[in-house]
Amino acid sequence: MSNNNVNLNEDNGDNAGLVDSMIKKYSKKKGYTPVKNISIDIETKERIYKLIRLNDEQFYLLYKNSISIFEDYGHLMYLSMDKDIIYSSFSKMYITLKELFGESGKYYDDWKGSFSFPFLIYFQKGEEEFGYLMNLYNIRSSIEFKIAKLIHADDEKFERDILHKPFEEFPREEINYFIDYFVGFLTGYFESVGDRYDEFFFNTVESNLILFGYKDGRYFDNQYENEEEFREAIQELMRNDIPMVKKTC
Repeated sequence: MSNNNVNLNEDNGDNAGLVDSMIKKYSKKKGYTPVKNISIDIETKERIYKLIRLNDEQFYLLYKNSISIFEDYGHLMYLSMDKDIIYSSFSKMYITLKELFGESGKYYDDWKGSFSFPFLIYFQKGEEEFGYLMNLYNIRSSIEFKIAKLIHADDEKFERDILHKPFEEFPREEINYFIDYFVGFLTGYFESVGDRYDEFFFNTVESNLILFGYKDGRYFDNQYENEEEFREAIQELMRNDIPMVKKTC
């Protein structure tokens, strides 16, 4: 999972202006005030994509004018089995995303998950520009990449309440390649900064009795067989670190 063709761009007016223009284009929202957005340029064999972190307001304004794309669960299984990347670790993925893009958003089921990082994917094909959304979030025992294609507010060609196959401008092969590169970039970033992180935290996934976080120089991702063990583990963390304890997100 190379990340040689990924570039991180700090907050700047260009990113905020692009997000604002996409919101106006697809939702026709008036009076929207843009904010700064960190972005990453990802270069694949086909083109360069700009991946821009969104806040929850921006994500909501765009998501209501989008159509969802089927997820490739076989590809997610492939990622989860690759021990050279951090994809299968909630704690490492969460910290890396937080360190790069700021705090988690709130677009997740707080019984089945604990973090959500929404993004705009912007690219051009020929003279035409396209916008997609990607919400990277944990659900139950996995991390998913929910992809949605932006459409105009008055577009009636598409059914909005069903899942769609990938479209020609962003086919399945390209989506998977894009995700691979992004996960590779996150892995590389974690390898360069993960050892320097030193702040206690924990998160839970109640539905699957998962407890993950960082404590005493160690990232942990634990799943318990029953709720009693799960609750006891949480209480143990709180007893040992009362001055520091916080449940993030």
